[in-house]
Amino acid sequence: MKISLICGGPSPERGISLNSARSVMDHLGSEDIEIVPFYLDAEKRPYRISRAQLYSNTPSDFDFKLKETAAELSTSQFVRALADTDIVFPVMHGAYGEDGGIQKFLEKHRIPYVGSSAAVCKKAFDKFTANEFLREQGFFTLPSVLLKLYGDDHADIVKNFFKQHGIRRAVVKPASGGSSIGVFSVATPEEALEKVRLLFGKRMDTRVVVEQFAEGTEFTTIILQNRFGIPVALPPSEIETDYSEHQIFGFRKKYLPSRHVTYHCPPRFPDEMIEKIQAEAEQLFALFGMHDFARFDGFVLPSGDIWFCDFNMISGMEQNSFLFQQGARVGLTHADTLRYILERSCERYGISLPEAHSAKWAGRKAVSVLFGGPTSERQVSLMSGTN
Repeated sequence: MKISLICGGPSPERGISLNSARSVMDHLGSEDIEIVPFYLDAEKRPYRISRAQLYSNTPSDFDFKLKETAAELSTSQFVRALADTDIVFPVMHGAYGEDGGIQKFLEKHRIPYVGSSAAVCKKAFDKFTANEFLREQGFFTLPSVLLKLYGDDHADIVKNFFKQHGIRRAVVKPASGGSSIGVFSVATPEEALEKVRLLFGKRMDTRVVVEQFAEGTEFTTIILQNRFGIPVALPPSEIETDYSEHQIFGFRKKYLPSRHVTYHCPPRFPDEMIEKIQAEAEQLFALFGMHDFARFDGFVLPSGDIWFCDFNMISGMEQNSFLFQQGARVGLTHADTLRYILERSCERYGISLPEAHSAKWAGRKAVSVLFGGPTSERQVSLMSGTN
């Protein structure tokens, strides 16, 4: 079997995409499954890259030398290369990866792929559209308002929003952003307007959302689709971090070592609350019409209400990601989790997947791996140890 692996893309999250691609390469590749990696640069130009390039540290390590070290493909060559494999596994995060862009391209050329459809991705990835969908379906939502790049009444809209809802603190964010990039916590309409203009000025998006700041405890949950097509939410992760200065659980806290964030899986919520989170996540997965897997982020508010604020169509797959943390809680290894997702996709398209060779591990001896230690290199040791 051959799988096309597409990573990179135009969003600031393409570095995370490389980590996800490495996980797929490491844990799905086998004697029976060949992984063929492709990289899209910031301009969405496709390249056939080598395994060695995939393991470069960041996109900037090889972006500038792609033309010398990789094979740039025309659109027709890219389509033929993808069609020459059995299925595509896109692991691009953010714009073009999760907003329906790459999915629309693959659907146009009738190429099977892992994950939800272009239409579903487009609806769920847009923060304002998704929030309105939740409201229409009877789920709890916080007040929000949408500002468009070429609107001329931003100041009035923001001022009226604060006044109408009695807002004391708000969040300003791109409607189609990811990884909390470009997300700001603000206290006044003037401060909100300043951040709106900043986002538009940097062309981070053509649509910006201003919403009420969520006072509560943040969580995230992975949803997998079982072999009957029924969504199953894994044990959620509670995100314990410092909100004393109205901080955001931002990019640095998400992806860089920090003493200011602790994850609890299962969360320290009452059992009834955990069950409610899982039940609502499963309902939303089905209502959106999603496929295979997704990750939902949200808050448990002091009122006991649950607010789902962010829908990730392609959850991050770096080795310590929520996908693998929560999968481990139900006995799945990294390879098990990725294979489970791939199996659902192959079933949907009627593609035969080679059997897993779990029997080859029978009779093997366990090896103890020691990592950690007292030095500042503990984080490096953790990565080495888990590898």
